[in-house]
Amino acid sequence: MERKIVVISIIISLFVFSVSLATLYAQIRIIEANAYTCLFAVPALIPLFSSFGVLIGLLVYYILAPKIEGMAKKKIFTILDLLEPKERDVIKMIIENNGEISQAKISSVLGKVESHRIIQKLILRGILEKIKEGKTNKIKLKEKFKDIIK
Repeated sequence: MERKIVVISIIISLFVFSVSLATLYAQIRIIEANAYTCLFAVPALIPLFSSFGVLIGLLVYYILAPKIEGMAKKKIFTILDLLEPKERDVIKMIIENNGEISQAKISSVLGKVESHRIIQKLILRGILEKIKEGKTNKIKLKEKFKDIIK
């Protein structure tokens, strides 16, 4: 990761340096009243360097995106550590099933009574919601926690 940061720093430094040189070049030509003799048209430098800046920004994002996503997942599992072990297991099962699972599946792993108690605790805390679907219940993460699984 440190190598990526060094590469990003070099890229950004080169961009800033090239913009500074171009600005200095244009400024000297304007002061000398030879703006028309510039090798580059001064108005053309603005879109050139702004598009180059966007390219540099995209390159930096491409390099850092995996690290940012990894940090987000690490935060999720750190937050899950605050739960009791059985509660954590239930939340992990729900996350693995895209945010919703039948209560029967949870019961098959933990048992009916224990799964019911854990689900009720998490519902009272505002983490889960129970939706009646015929003879079964769907257990879902509340909407405010849906971003965790994306």
